[in-house]
Amino acid sequence: MRRRLNLLWLSLIIGLIVLVVGVMPSAAQTGPWTCALVDDQGGLNVRSGPGTTYPVLVILEPGAQIEVDESRVRQADGYSWLPVRLTGEEGWTILSRLAQCPAPAATPLPMPTNTSVPAAQTLIDQNGSLDRFEIAAIARSVVLLAGLDTDYYATGTGTITTSDGLIVTNAHVVEGNQFMAVGVLDDINDPPSYRYVGEVVSIDDSIDVALVAIRADAQGRPLDTAGLNLPFMPNTLNSSDVFRGDEVYIFGYPGIGDDYLVVTTGSIVSVENGDVDGQRLPVWYRTDAEIAPGNSGGLVVNGNGEFVGIPTFVQTESETGGRLGGIRPAEVALMAVMADYIPTQASAPAAPVNPLVSFEFDSVQVEHGAAAGGETGISFHLAFMISGWEQQPATVYARFYYDDLSSAPLTNATAPSQYLDKDHNILTSEPLLPCCPDTVYEDLPLFIPYSALGFTRPGAYPLKVALEVAADDGSWRHILSWEFITYTLR
Repeated sequence: MRRRLNLLWLSLIIGLIVLVVGVMPSAAQTGPWTCALVDDQGGLNVRSGPGTTYPVLVILEPGAQIEVDESRVRQADGYSWLPVRLTGEEGWTILSRLAQCPAPAATPLPMPTNTSVPAAQTLIDQNGSLDRFEIAAIARSVVLLAGLDTDYYATGTGTITTSDGLIVTNAHVVEGNQFMAVGVLDDINDPPSYRYVGEVVSIDDSIDVALVAIRADAQGRPLDTAGLNLPFMPNTLNSSDVFRGDEVYIFGYPGIGDDYLVVTTGSIVSVENGDVDGQRLPVWYRTDAEIAPGNSGGLVVNGNGEFVGIPTFVQTESETGGRLGGIRPAEVALMAVMADYIPTQASAPAAPVNPLVSFEFDSVQVEHGAAAGGETGISFHLAFMISGWEQQPATVYARFYYDDLSSAPLTNATAPSQYLDKDHNILTSEPLLPCCPDTVYEDLPLFIPYSALGFTRPGAYPLKVALEVAADDGSWRHILSWEFITYTLR
């Protein structure tokens, strides 16, 4: 009898163990919860399950910090989904809309009061390869330059080399100009904003380098540059420490990039010595990384985030189409332009030089099932203000892209011509002629018929739409907003 009772108790205990283990999360299925940031592309839906068909639990604002479990990524509806921990429950959201939270700030060590720490360098782990966070940190020291004295619309790239705003670039970028507009990044995925005016303070045409010093804000008002504390790229690498086979990353604003920052990669394929002030030093590096017009004066770094040089020219071989780019070593470039530079607060422009166009974006309303011209479609109602473009033509656009990892433009060669660009990409547009120094548009509609989108099979199509304004002469382009929509064809 006792043996039978013991067996009964043993069975009960085993059953309880199985029950408890069955309801506990498996160690193979769950991992540590880590911090993530919602990106700035608009509100982010958190759904009850991994897919677009699940109901939305909450919409997170850009910049919100959340906890995620990266060990349980699921693929559904063209997206990668991962769990999000909310108050009292768990949801799912899209991995591509998240970024890593910044590391907790350590207790700073005492530093001399006249020393600035370059933001780019403090975030580089120097493991020989740059990740997306290191690229974003370095990008903040790269600026878009536009000439203000001859042709404002001719642009190139520069690199901030000191926290008070000394910028190195190519001489041909600043040619014919005393003052340059300086565009800096707020978001790596948006065009830079012209925020400063810089003065050309040193040029060496023999090696095609120049130095620009920030002097004023965008309205031409002089600045005390000592307090700017800009992110910058110091020169810590000797030119003789660069070798064939070294991986390089090239940052810049090529004309084909529409004023968006472009990063290309490649390697150093040759090192060419020359005479510099009686020294035999490398004066050119050649690279197979892609360089295009507009990249001139930009930034080249290696996998450790060290300042390698300035992309300066491209050579193309006519028979094979082979291309090699020329990089001026940073050591040589800075040696040339700093030799004659005398730090001083030179006079800034007394009045605004070519007042820069600015925007205040208010809102956008998306209307599905709108009617116009006898067709139904989608209408975007924009509210914004444009300043500094009085009585000059511009156009407001809505450009359509797939909302997936590739973000490819939506194309439809059979759409009416007014809804296509030259590559058959879908867009819709309306002309503008601002009346005043500050022109307010309270409800500017952009309509596109469903038929122009080109979808013929039933289903749900997640799309994103870039709402932008551009000058008709091609001198500037500004993104007002990114909107995320789903077009459902039944």
